[in-house]
Amino acid sequence: MFFKKHAVSLLAGLVLFWSCGAHAADSLQLTNEVFQEIEVKAADGKVEKKMVPAAKVVPGTEVLYVITYKNVGDKPADQVAITNPVPKELEYIIEPKTQTETAPELSVDGGKSYGELSRLKVTGSDGKIRAAQASDVTHLRWRLRSAVKPGEKGTVSFHARLK
Repeated sequence: MFFKKHAVSLLAGLVLFWSCGAHAADSLQLTNEVFQEIEVKAADGKVEKKMVPAAKVVPGTEVLYVITYKNVGDKPADQVAITNPVPKELEYIIEPKTQTETAPELSVDGGKSYGELSRLKVTGSDGKIRAAQASDVTHLRWRLRSAVKPGEKGTVSFHARLK
C-alpha cells in the first residue's frame, strides 16, 4: 500500500528535461504536480468525480502528471522540447484523444528514439521483436509547435497507473 510519502516520491521521481533555443534555455521554468481522481459526495447526496493532489496511491490507482511550463525570460523560447521518463512504478496509459498540439512522442528504449507507439518495436522476453505496447513506454517527449512568449505558460500531461 502506498500512502502520501510514496505519492510524493512518485512526484520526486519525475525527472524533467527540456531543451529549447540556446538564447532562451535558462528562461523556461517547469513545475509538476500529480493528481488522482476521487469520488466526492455532495450535501445533496450526488456523487461527483474530482481531481485532487495524489495523497493515497495504491496499486491500480490512475494518476495524472501535469507539467506546467512558463517563460520567465524576456525573449521567446523556441523549439521547446520537454522530455519526461515514466517512473518505473508506473505504467503509461494511452489516452483516447487524437493527436493534438501537445500530444507526446513516445520512447520504448530509454529515451534513445521516439515516435508513435504503433511504429515502435521492442524485443520480447522470448527474444522476438514485437509491436510495442503502452506498458513498454519509458519516456515521453512533447515538442511545442510554437515559441513560448515571455510570461506565457502552458501545460502538458499524461496518465499512468501504479503497478
